[in-house]
Amino acid sequence: MTTGEPFGWNVVVMGAWNVAILTPDGIRKRLYQLPEGTPVEVQIAIDRPLPPRVRHEGLMVVPAADALDISTVQADRPSLLRAAELAKKTLQMLPETPLSAVGLNIRYQFTALPDELITLVKAPIDDLLSDAGFSIGGRMTRRSLVVTPGVLNLEVTQGKMAEGNITLNFHRDSSDPIELVSWLSRANEFLEQSENFLALVKANVKTGGA
Repeated sequence: MTTGEPFGWNVVVMGAWNVAILTPDGIRKRLYQLPEGTPVEVQIAIDRPLPPRVRHEGLMVVPAADALDISTVQADRPSLLRAAELAKKTLQMLPETPLSAVGLNIRYQFTALPDELITLVKAPIDDLLSDAGFSIGGRMTRRSLVVTPGVLNLEVTQGKMAEGNITLNFHRDSSDPIELVSWLSRANEFLEQSENFLALVKANVKTGGA
């Protein structure tokens, strides 16, 4: 498949989160704002120490001391918009939390990257390494694009079997919850930008990079 399938979409809010507050029941009450007794799905790792994962209506909240991860069960526009709204609500409800940044991540995976896209990822150093006898197991190219007042970190990776991923990370550094809420309010715009980029990739494949 060369069209790119969406996967692993999420919103991450970086900060010093109080995990004693963000227990599964605290997430139910404070973030999801569900009535007492409303059931939520709680996933707990039994083989290693990991934070609990609290799932409700297509979203998964994972609290950690340095980040709050709100992932979508389905990688689609409505789910990511709801994740952004939940992150905004959390920032507004817990404004005393020391914050540092927020990121909205949109990813696409390819079981087989098109040759034209592999050509875009390649660099002159690849030939130098191959001539020196090295076997290249994977490639990655990364660019940081200005999206005022933040950035779009664009990353294309290629695996050994020509599989690959495209990641678009819409990132904003700030300790001000109002500024971070404003950034998350642009989620629909960021989704459109990601769709435009994927369309640009597909157009390049159809024209053979011409």
